Amino acid sequence: VAEKALDLMHATGGWVMLQNIELVARWLPKLERKLEALKEGAHPDFRVFLSALPQPVVPVPILQASITLTNEPPSGLKANMLRAYNTFSESIWDTCSKQAELKSIIFALCFFHAVVCERRKFGPIGWNRGYPFNQGDLSVCITVANNYLDASPKVPWDDLKYIFGEIMYGGHITDAWDRKLCATYLNAYLKEELLDSLSLFPKFEVPASGFSYKQYLEYIEEQLAVETPTAYGLHPNSEINFMTMQADALLGAVAELQPRAGGVAGGMSLQERVKRVLDDIVERIPDVFAVAEIEAGLGDERSPFAGVFLQECERMNVLLFEMRRSLLELDLGLK
Repeated sequence: VAEKALDLMHATGGWVMLQNIELVARWLPKLERKLEALKEGAHPDFRVFLSALPQPVVPVPILQASITLTNEPPSGLKANMLRAYNTFSESIWDTCSKQAELKSIIFALCFFHAVVCERRKFGPIGWNRGYPFNQGDLSVCITVANNYLDASPKVPWDDLKYIFGEIMYGGHITDAWDRKLCATYLNAYLKEELLDSLSLFPKFEVPASGFSYKQYLEYIEEQLAVETPTAYGLHPNSEINFMTMQADALLGAVAELQPRAGGVAGGMSLQERVKRVLDDIVERIPDVFAVAEIEAGLGDERSPFAGVFLQECERMNVLLFEMRRSLLELDLGLK
């Protein structure tokens, strides 16, 4: 189906969107060759868009030939909760017969989603393994909660906890202790007390169900000001390792950006050394072959060897032109 869509839009013009390509890893080498072949004779309006999670299965040539945009998850409980609320609008609970209950459950689910996502930064202290929790898990859970509330005379807490913990989020979890941790969180957040201002962690309670969508955002912005490991049920010292790794990564990045000075005075930086090598290569690139003059010199009598020679001259000219062009672009980038 994807290849047919690519061929059709390549001929007639149009956009093709291939989502979650990391899920078809075996097909990606074929996709790479397909995209390479589609470069020739493409319709001016032909465009291909690819989406994928940051997995190593995506071929590097596809990334190099693309304009790459990354959407990194936010850092911190507040940012994660605000992002979770920004995935839907106030209309999400307008059609529910139990709006008050749904609002409280959505608030608890957004907090739960932020907690399970943020625990990953603590490494093995947070989760025994890294799990790809995403916004899709949260969206499906909210839809399920809405449907169950409409179909039940009272809130089916046990059913919701099982679906969220064993199917939606639990579908990612492969470690038995991590699964038990996920269930413990849901047991603490999804219970009857949730409808009566349950405290999710010290000084952060579930707001009144009469809040509007905007008031929920303002409440999160104001009340979730200080983030500590206690919010995740962790010891205060558990963030020492995370902050140490974060500082090492920051200082390492800063060090990589510093000029590489030589061991003696007057040493050149990395950029200066690259510029020097670049200029040397440009000076040594020969001029292109004057194919027209060579053909005139051969006259009317051409042997097969002469034909092959002319073809090689033309191909060499293309190579020399591309080398000079790319080196000039690199020189502009260094400036």
